[in-house]
Amino acid sequence: MTHFNKIAIVSRTTRSEHQIQCQQIVDLLIEKYGSSVYMNESFGKNMNYTKITPMEQLNDFDLVIAFGGDGTILWTSRYTNETPLFGINAGHLGFLTASTLKDGLKNLQRVMSGGYILEHCMRLNVKLNGKELPSALNEAYITNKLSAHICHLDLYVDDFYLGKHLLDGILVSTPVGSTAYALSAGGSIIEPSFKAMQIVPVNSVSRRMRPFLIPVGSTISITVPESFDGEVIVINDGFLEGKLHPDSIVKLTMANKKTIFVRFPDYGFFNRLKDKLDF
Repeated sequence: MTHFNKIAIVSRTTRSEHQIQCQQIVDLLIEKYGSSVYMNESFGKNMNYTKITPMEQLNDFDLVIAFGGDGTILWTSRYTNETPLFGINAGHLGFLTASTLKDGLKNLQRVMSGGYILEHCMRLNVKLNGKELPSALNEAYITNKLSAHICHLDLYVDDFYLGKHLLDGILVSTPVGSTAYALSAGGSIIEPSFKAMQIVPVNSVSRRMRPFLIPVGSTISITVPESFDGEVIVINDGFLEGKLHPDSIVKLTMANKKTIFVRFPDYGFFNRLKDKLDF
C-alpha cells in the first residue's frame, strides 16, 4: 500500500460547520500521521490556511481528499491525473464519494492505515476540431446552446455513418457516468470495471435510436449538418468546453489517463447503488 505523505484537500464549501470538520481532518493528518497538508487556493483562503496549492499541481501529491459532493469530485478529477482521490461527502447525493461526512475521520484513519483498495476508472478523451479538451469522468454532452431548441447531429462510429438525428443532444458516458445524467436520460447502468463508452440520445424525435455501448477501441464522431443553423456546444462533466459549427467535428475515445479512487473493500459499487439510488 502507498504511504500518503503529501496530501491535498480540495473543497468549494463555505459552510462554517464543514470548515470545522475539515480542520479536524487537517489536525489528524498532521498530528497523528505527520503528513504535509495543502489546500486549494480558494478553500485555503476561506480557512485562513497558509499552505496552498494550485489545482494544476494536484498530480504532485500522494493523495487528494475531495471534501464536497459529486460536483467537487468531478471538478477535482480534472486535475488529479492519476493521483488517488478520496471523497468525503459534504454535498447532497455523493455517489462518487467513499465516506459520509459523519464517518470522515474514522474512514480517513482507515485509509491512512492501509485498509483501502484503488479503483481505476476510465475517462473520455474529447477533441473538438483536433484540439484536445479537458477529459471527462462522467460524460461529454453535445447539445443545442438554447436548451429549449432541438439539435440536428450526425453520428459516426469508426467512420460508419449512423445517420442524422433530431434530439436535445447526444450524450457519451463512461461507466462511472452511467449512473448520472446517462441514467436519467434512459441509459444503462454499467459496472465501473467494464470498459466501454455509452451513446445515449437525449429526447430523440426518432424512436429508432436507443442507448448502446461502444468498445473502448472505437472512435465516436459527432458533427453538425450544414443545414442546421443553431449553436451547438460541448459540455464535459457539466463544464462548457467549446462550440461547434457546421464544419466542426467532435471525436471521443477512451483517454490514456484514468481517475483512481480510494475505496473500501467491504463497500463497493453495488453498495453505493443500494444506498444512494435506492436499488
